[in-house]
This record gives sequence, C-alpha cells and structure tokens, in this order.
Amino acid sequence: MANVWIMRKGRDTTGDGNRRVLVRADAITYLNANDRQVRAGQLGSDDITVLVEQRDAGHNAPLLPEDFNVDMLDMVSEVRRKLAADGDTEDHVVTAQVVDGTWVWRAFAVSEPEPTP
Repeated sequence: MANVWIMRKGRDTTGDGNRRVLVRADAITYLNANDRQVRAGQLGSDDITVLVEQRDAGHNAPLLPEDFNVDMLDMVSEVRRKLAADGDTEDHVVTAQVVDGTWVWRAFAVSEPEPTP
C-alpha cells in the first residue's frame, strides 16, 4: 500500500540551504491553520509540525488561502483515490506551492521530480 507524505520546503534558518520536512499523512490527527501557516500534529501529542508557512515562498509571498488545511486534506484524498483506482503502490508526496500568485497543493510520485511552480 502506498503512503502519502506531506512535504514542507523552506529555507534553513540556521544555515544557507533549503530544508525539506516529510510527514506521513496517516500520522496526522490534528490540523490548525491561519493565513500564515498550516500546522499538524497527533492528538494527545505536544509535537507540532509546520507543513507550510507563508514565508516558505519568499519575501512577498501571498497569504495562505482560507481553509488551506482543508484543501490539503482534499488533495490527499484525491491522491489516495487515484492510487486505488490505478492499483499504484508507489508513495506520493503532496506539497504547497505558489502558482500564478496563488497557493495550491500539488502531488507527485516519489520517483518523479517535484512539479515546478
């Protein structure tokens, strides 16, 4: 069975490189969002992971859309439906990107390159 992962890409605040954080979608039981970030965790746990933050897209990035956390759940469900219909067993990644000035969730197989905005 394929896993769906959520990837956050951002600048490493302690260095000069990029960082990527992966969270397995099945492990998320708590989501919180505002216009600057989407945060996830497991119910009953104090560990919170930021899945996307406005500043990840640069200095003048647009604010996150209202209900962007619900949009993420929709994308994860869409990927799962497609995997089940195709009989695909390869893990997939969902990531937030700014495309034409708007935040969107995009998905790709781990064997594929990340789609460019």
